[in-house]
Amino acid sequence: MSLSSGNTEAVIETPAAEKVPSIAAMYYELTKPGISKMVMMTTLAGYHLALPSTTSLFSTSQAVHLAATMFGTLLISSGSCVVNHIMERDVDSRMKRTSKRPIPSGAISVRSASIFAAILSLSGAALLLTVNALTFWLAIATWLSYVMVYTPMKTRSSLAVIVGGVPGALPFMGGWTAVTGAADAMAWVLFAILFFWQLPHFYALSWMYRADYREGGMVLRAITDDTGKTLAVQMTLTSVLLLFSAVAPTLLGVTGNVYLTGVLALGGWLIVQSALFFRQPDAAMARKVLLTSYAVLMGIVVLMFLDKQ
Repeated sequence: MSLSSGNTEAVIETPAAEKVPSIAAMYYELTKPGISKMVMMTTLAGYHLALPSTTSLFSTSQAVHLAATMFGTLLISSGSCVVNHIMERDVDSRMKRTSKRPIPSGAISVRSASIFAAILSLSGAALLLTVNALTFWLAIATWLSYVMVYTPMKTRSSLAVIVGGVPGALPFMGGWTAVTGAADAMAWVLFAILFFWQLPHFYALSWMYRADYREGGMVLRAITDDTGKTLAVQMTLTSVLLLFSAVAPTLLGVTGNVYLTGVLALGGWLIVQSALFFRQPDAAMARKVLLTSYAVLMGIVVLMFLDKQ
């Protein structure tokens, strides 16, 4: 479920002494900010789409309800990310891009990280209990599937990438259910959009860092597929499935034709980039797919806000 494309290294000059991050910054890093930002963005989008046009977010009760939904989801997601850091500390220590993370570097102890994870997770669960039961249980499912299924599966099966799409997609669904209290067709459409978006995104990421993932003991298609052709087919197929999912909100009458036109263009763009990876399966093309996927998700969310019916 990783959404970070790695650190960009400065090439102009190297400072004499590397700046040591503050303890607050290191705890913040444990929450995987890239994932947290996506969780907040998609939860808000789902909530916005479900909200009746006659309901004002500026009423006190609605604002409190939205805040409980947003922060509850964020906290429980962040808690699961901290547990992921704890569980993968040995793997992280073997990979160049993750060896300086707070736990493998020794900056934060496992005990301290565990306490932090418990505080975040329990606080998030408590907040979501005030929203509704369905959204609470979706968040619990997010935590359990990410920590208990996806994380240990990453070193055992390449299917972990698909399994990891489940906890990644549930917050989008949870934004909708926070308002409706129902896992209806539109709730599952939102789940499908984010689920299928994550796959070409991570396939591209895994190709870019395939050597690092191999060192970490990850079991990924990108590691065993030396030609990149099988990965390219999977990337293209899941991009097509994303496009099919993304047009569904208009078919269900939740969004309008401006949204539909926009997502057709965005989805087509990602499909083309994924297909081009088949012809040129290298790190540069994988990065183009990765960056395109970021733009596509942002575009879909913006269009949901602009053209809600």
